[in-house]
Amino acid sequence: MSTFSSALPPDDTMVRCPRLGHQVPFTYCRVENTGAPCFKTLDCWYNQFDVVSYFRQTLSEESFAAAFMNQGRPKVQTLMDLIQQAQARVSQNPSGTDDGQGGCS
Repeated sequence: MSTFSSALPPDDTMVRCPRLGHQVPFTYCRVENTGAPCFKTLDCWYNQFDVVSYFRQTLSEESFAAAFMNQGRPKVQTLMDLIQQAQARVSQNPSGTDDGQGGCS
């Protein structure tokens, strides 16, 4: 018999947040500073209660898709973009003079 529940967990129920590295309650995950739920909420809470149904009932289809269906960019792509940006900055300043961004002297 499963202990899975469709009811919201009690406010004192905590799970480990993979982004923050410590325990957080569901209330923290429901709304980030952007006003949307954390994109990891479904992954973190699926074994506590029917979190997908909860958000499908409380969010519009567009908001649900924006919060959870956008896979984002892979880390490798983000790193490649950052490398290209750094290379472009270096090519704009080929003399190697200090641009005020720190570094060794």
